[in-house]
Amino acid sequence: MKKILKFKHWQLFILIVLTAAWSSPSPLQEIIRFIGLITFLIWTYAIGIYGQEKLEYLKLPTLDTKLFKINIILFPILLIVSFLLSPEQTAENTQPEFNTQTILLMPITLYMFFAFFQTIVFSCKTLAIIELKREVKFSDYLVNLILTLFLIIGVWILQPKITKLIAETENN
Repeated sequence: MKKILKFKHWQLFILIVLTAAWSSPSPLQEIIRFIGLITFLIWTYAIGIYGQEKLEYLKLPTLDTKLFKINIILFPILLIVSFLLSPEQTAENTQPEFNTQTILLMPITLYMFFAFFQTIVFSCKTLAIIELKREVKFSDYLVNLILTLFLIIGVWILQPKITKLIAETENN
């Protein structure tokens, strides 16, 4: 798990961004995109969990990881469930369906958005606390959050920073 934090920025870019941008009209498309999503979730999880270890090492207050761990696990599960519940859109079927499945899909999708943003905010906040070595406000980790949300650019800036923080720990 910790190895993903040592990847070069271009390796992470290939694994996350390029797999998400895959546009082959084959059944492999969803599998390749899912690999990119899982890689992103593992990277986010590693930042959060490693970061908490680093905070303990620095004797800084840690964040509660329960909700973070639950959301990191629930997100891909709920994503698969939402794929199974969502109505198939075809050229003949252009009318949106509103039935029991779509009613079930609404809270699942809302929770997926919450879980996704909560895990990203948690890892960005953890990273900011490690960098600044103090309690942080939203404005302190806003840049990390924006870079994570716009990962096409953010991975080139965040990953070297994360790698540097790992090297600091291993040298001490």
